[in-house]
Amino acid sequence: MAQITLNNGHIYTLDFIRPNQIGKSCRLEDIKMIIEDMAQENISGATVKDAPELTKMGNLKLNSFSVDFKDGKYNITIFFDEIAQSEIDLAKERAETEAVSHFIALGLQNAEIKDVIKWAKFLEDWKPRKFPYKKGERFKHNGNPYEVVEAVTSSEYNTPDKDDKHYKSLKASENSQDKPKVEIKPWDEKKTYNKGDLAIARGIVFISNINNNKGNEPGFGSTWDYYKN
Repeated sequence: MAQITLNNGHIYTLDFIRPNQIGKSCRLEDIKMIIEDMAQENISGATVKDAPELTKMGNLKLNSFSVDFKDGKYNITIFFDEIAQSEIDLAKERAETEAVSHFIALGLQNAEIKDVIKWAKFLEDWKPRKFPYKKGERFKHNGNPYEVVEAVTSSEYNTPDKDDKHYKSLKASENSQDKPKVEIKPWDEKKTYNKGDLAIARGIVFISNINNNKGNEPGFGSTWDYYKN
């Protein structure tokens, strides 16, 4: 009897095997597992033993299967389709492109704004319908890059372009190279700060969360937050 070793290491003893078809007796409860095992990545190029003129399966993908009951046992026959090498190459290229895109998207979470704008197409699309977003996360909406300024549970009725409390659009004018240099001075307990003002305390840059912010030392309470440039 022929034997086939799949690419995931699973071995099956078969009743018969052809280039595009295999068959074996099995238990009813094993049928689902067998079908799942016959995925394209497992069957294509699988090694065949003890089969006349067949030592290796071609580039295959599952087409269909049938099951019958005879002489007190179940028999499954699985049919495959040949896959052109060009289709396999295209699938690999697509997978590599998706992997690169995912890698770039992760890097854009901490990149400079100018780079986020340049490569915005690699950012994940904004997801509505109660998707939780954390402060600092970046995404694109209608092709434009955004950053979360305050944690929010998204809603299709409150899109980023309409909610500047939780989201901000990343624009070229926000690139540090396009803005005049601002001197950030040490925090002064006697000075009154407004929302968005910056100050240095203990070597760390903070941004004021409120107007009329006086006497509240940065790093304690919610009147100040760490500034992320």
